[in-house]
Amino acid sequence: MPIFNQLAPHLNQIHTQLQESVRESFPVSLRDPILYFLESTGKKIRPLLTILSCEAVGGKMANAMPAALGIELFHDFTLIHDDIMDRDELRRGRYTIHTKWGEDVAILVGDALVGLAYERFLQCDTRHLRQIMQLFTDTLIKVCEGQALDKEFEKREDVNLEQYLDMITKKTAWLIRLSTQVGAILGNGSQEQVGLMTHFGNQLGIAFQIQDDWLDYAGEENTLGKKVGSDLKLDKKTYISLKYQEILSQKPDLKNMYPGRLSGFNSLPDLKKALLDLEIAQQIEQLIDSYFNDALQALEKVLPLSNENQIYQVVLSLQKRQS
Repeated sequence: MPIFNQLAPHLNQIHTQLQESVRESFPVSLRDPILYFLESTGKKIRPLLTILSCEAVGGKMANAMPAALGIELFHDFTLIHDDIMDRDELRRGRYTIHTKWGEDVAILVGDALVGLAYERFLQCDTRHLRQIMQLFTDTLIKVCEGQALDKEFEKREDVNLEQYLDMITKKTAWLIRLSTQVGAILGNGSQEQVGLMTHFGNQLGIAFQIQDDWLDYAGEENTLGKKVGSDLKLDKKTYISLKYQEILSQKPDLKNMYPGRLSGFNSLPDLKKALLDLEIAQQIEQLIDSYFNDALQALEKVLPLSNENQIYQVVLSLQKRQS
């Protein structure tokens, strides 16, 4: 993707400094799995958003780099523990930590990454340090709340779309929101700019998660780097599955034509066809676009949406992503 080629200097610095975050003194049993995970491919969206949000309000990359690294290290913690809970074998096309080293090591690696994240955040500009540490701590708690709700929803039959949106706001959007919010703060943005960038990150995060849910059904396995249909296999509550059940409840005659829930389909192709026939696919894609557009409306009030606006180009790339 052209924008990520342009951002290669940012990405190279992020990659190098993430590796440097891992202490030489760590036992090999801890150090090797962390380095293995950090070496995996990834667009590093959250640290990029932190840096680009800082630059959008007139700041410099160096101002935002410690927070950007802290956010990515924390994000990696959430991925490793999420993989354990979802029993996923692949992440970014590679074996997950718990698959390769076992759950005990994976839990410990995740815990260490939280500590390393705090260590990086403590390197932020002292003028903003207290505010940023509070925001990061709040985010850590919100993400855990969101993950708890996600697991709880697997066993509940009364989950609605509003509750789902609350869950993904906490589990996914809050960290992306933190990225853009902290970036704007470290760039010494005005109160209005920080507010707009916070809203931008929140709406972008919701769009990103619903899109991620959708790609689990509509994506291609070789592009995603994980097994397609993993949410279906776990019978997880997603916007897609809840929308499907909502439509069936509104039109009882459809219950004779389709299974009561998505997990009742015999194959993924049959499921995809049903989502198209019921116009759920179209509705989901429109919803994703609406959140992306809302995010861009907030961004536009901070920085004109142009070819030179790198954060805008990143959003356009995310909007078109297939993995």
